[in-house]
Amino acid sequence: MQRRPKTILGSVAAGALAATAAVFGVSPASAATAPTFDIVPLRTGYGPVELTGSAEANDTVTLYEWAYVYSEGWGQAELSQHTANDYDQPRNEDGTWPPITTKADGSGKWSITRNLDSGHRMMVGTNDGYSQVRLAALRVKADLNVSVSGTTVNFAVSTDPSQPGLPIEIQRYDNGTWVRNVATGATVQEGEAATWSGSAAGQAAGTSYYRAFLEDADDEDWADKSNYIVANYSESQSATVGSGSGHGVPPANPTPSPVYDTGVVTTPPTTPTTKPPTTTPTKPPATTPAGPAVGSIQFTRIQYNAPGVDKKTNKSINGEYFRLTNKTKSTVNLKGWTVRDAAGNLYRFTANYYLGAGKNVYVRTGKGSNTSSTRYWGKTKHVWNNGGDSALLRTGADKTIDTCKWTKPGSGYTNC
Repeated sequence: MQRRPKTILGSVAAGALAATAAVFGVSPASAATAPTFDIVPLRTGYGPVELTGSAEANDTVTLYEWAYVYSEGWGQAELSQHTANDYDQPRNEDGTWPPITTKADGSGKWSITRNLDSGHRMMVGTNDGYSQVRLAALRVKADLNVSVSGTTVNFAVSTDPSQPGLPIEIQRYDNGTWVRNVATGATVQEGEAATWSGSAAGQAAGTSYYRAFLEDADDEDWADKSNYIVANYSESQSATVGSGSGHGVPPANPTPSPVYDTGVVTTPPTTPTTKPPTTTPTKPPATTPAGPAVGSIQFTRIQYNAPGVDKKTNKSINGEYFRLTNKTKSTVNLKGWTVRDAAGNLYRFTANYYLGAGKNVYVRTGKGSNTSSTRYWGKTKHVWNNGGDSALLRTGADKTIDTCKWTKPGSGYTNC
């Protein structure tokens, strides 16, 4: 069961360190070498990337990050107020998470593995300074399925990460040329999945190949530049209309490759305004986005093991659920909020959902008709792992509000 936090971790002002150095006649930390941060690898779809760089040998390295869409123009000064949350550790008493840290090895190399679900700004810091700010982009993965009804070709596209509003353009290959705008649209969030479906009537007889291109109308290198999500093509899929000759087999699709990180240091100083968090609280800066407080909405029960023998029936799947409780004295709109398990399965409140003070909402794993107090994820199989799993609740602004974790089967549920 996840324990509720009891203490706050914070940071020691670098000014105090400098003053101490002056009193005792030692060299200030800024005289040492600030850490470096290598370009973040570009991965396709949600998942882990390995962050690497260098620092003074055996130094403690702290990771700082914030979602790209909420950090436009940020440099070291702003980013230094946002340590990356270590979700694998117990939370502190006030609901905050300990920061992600690592130690540089004896040769000064450091590495951290971090999951990406959208673009981020990142940097690391030690007592000797901050690294350059790095931009971490994520390439969208698109899956296309096609079917034929007479002379109409039907298309179904799903994306990873599951994000609504991603633009879809269907293209058809005709003997050496890709015909554009055969069909167009944008992804819509349905439960945990972002999907789009459409069709094109009157398609030529014979076998043609189709592909989905996820691109921003203003920049074909990006699917959603505001979230730093890079464009991509689906695999080409064939569809045969009636009878007739084929229209050619396309070559491999190109890979959009924007320059997404130049590694330029932005808004110095290179000396930290704060030491990587250890003991003293730091007041949040004015630039911290406003929003619900950590712990304002909490997991109060997760039924991770459906009653009876697990079956692939909707009734059995709906035996799994999680319950969220509003712990405040005000109504909270959960629109855009997400719940994610350890494997990356995502449930999103896609429309306005007003959770009253002290009220509960239940989200069942399977299919059903939403009511004022019960929502349905729409899954066709069980999600939560009986032997151990974790649940993460975030706002639409990517702020972590609560988590729940279990490590053994137990009684089949946890009250977090």
